[in-house]
Amino acid sequence: MQRQLREIAGPLLGLVLIWVVIWALAPIARDWEAIDNVLENSTGSGLFIMCCGMTIALIGNCLDLSVGSIYALVSVVVGQLLVAHMFWPLAVVIGLGAGALCGITNGVIVVKTGIPTLIATLGTQLAFRGVADMWGAGVDMEQFGKNFDWLGSGLPGPLLLSAIAFLTIWFILSKTRLGFQVYAQGGNAEVARLAGIPVKRNIVLIYMICGIMAALGAIVYTARVDFAYVDRGQGMEMWAIAGVVIGGTSMFGGVGGVSRTIIGVLIYESIFAGLIYLHYDAFWQLVATGAVLIVAVWVDHTQRRASASRRPGVTSAKKRSLWNRVGIGS
Repeated sequence: MQRQLREIAGPLLGLVLIWVVIWALAPIARDWEAIDNVLENSTGSGLFIMCCGMTIALIGNCLDLSVGSIYALVSVVVGQLLVAHMFWPLAVVIGLGAGALCGITNGVIVVKTGIPTLIATLGTQLAFRGVADMWGAGVDMEQFGKNFDWLGSGLPGPLLLSAIAFLTIWFILSKTRLGFQVYAQGGNAEVARLAGIPVKRNIVLIYMICGIMAALGAIVYTARVDFAYVDRGQGMEMWAIAGVVIGGTSMFGGVGGVSRTIIGVLIYESIFAGLIYLHYDAFWQLVATGAVLIVAVWVDHTQRRASASRRPGVTSAKKRSLWNRVGIGS
């Protein structure tokens, strides 16, 4: 517990300082409604849920640029099923299945071709977007009913689904063999492979989980606005990466956690909200978020270099302990 608190201490302090500045300069933001808006935007758009999936992807060194297109594709799939009067829980399950299939496709391409994850998922980003355009262009998909709309309405529904996403990723990373192996291969995939970790299988599972989280985020936002559209999710992969990295998860793999992601997403949304309350134009929101992202990556890179330079040798006992944690050895 103490270690986890230390890990989020820096981002949490940054979040507090951001709100101190906002409250000092914009009295209108001192109302609870300002915080409520930040929470609703973080959960209602599906951004936090998508960031949960991106967290496990970045820890495992599996960058995924296709999540925005998966978001659009699942919105179209679920929208068409609902306007065809399918029972909404079944439509949700099929939508999650579509996200999982997209994720598996990403993983298989990376594993079978060996091409960099950046290029592989950039290609599937275009492909999934094309499929969404093909299926959803010119189709009227709206007014899905109150039962489905509750998933995205206000704060309770999105907050519940965000909590489920958080607990799922937290459990995988903290309590399962897969989670320990994700950290190990994210730190050094070749060493993990030589130690007997099924790196290729794990890559497929990581992308599948990431796809499911993107699909769940799409379902939440589709329910929130009560219509589906093919242009959903454009650029959301960048916002997902930004939220995760600002929270302290490393872009270089092996370091991070979903608890940090909560803080990162809140920082991201707080910057947006604060600049609105301070009456800055929208483009300054992008400039500020980009600057914070660059600083977060620079700090992570500096810390990793400093840690590597002073890292002592690893004893055989420590090696055995590590591989026992990730499921190798006795």
